[in-house]
Amino acid sequence: MANQKKSWVEVPQYERPGAARVPHVKTGSSKPRQPTPSPARHSHAQEALFAEWLTQQVRLEVVFSDGATLYGTLTDFDTYALTIAFDGQPTLVFKSAVRWIRVVVADAEKIRRDG
Repeated sequence: MANQKKSWVEVPQYERPGAARVPHVKTGSSKPRQPTPSPARHSHAQEALFAEWLTQQVRLEVVFSDGATLYGTLTDFDTYALTIAFDGQPTLVFKSAVRWIRVVVADAEKIRRDG
């Protein structure tokens, strides 16, 4: 058994001699910094378009970054998400996952417009 190798090594615990030292950083002013309001997270153009779709209850086609498609009507929106009614059930859709959105035009209306 004297030729047997050990597969682990015992390491003694590190003992810190004192409290950790953190360097003092001068901010340049003795006055406390006032918080600034953050800018809006979405544009007014986006908000106006979503509000129009919400009031008109138009049918939308939502295409996601992975290519999946969802059809439904917009029921609510905020800075980061949309709520789309799909098959009568609300579906939460994060804006970051959306590639594009368009209004679905019924085939009859499209034929009527195009002639």
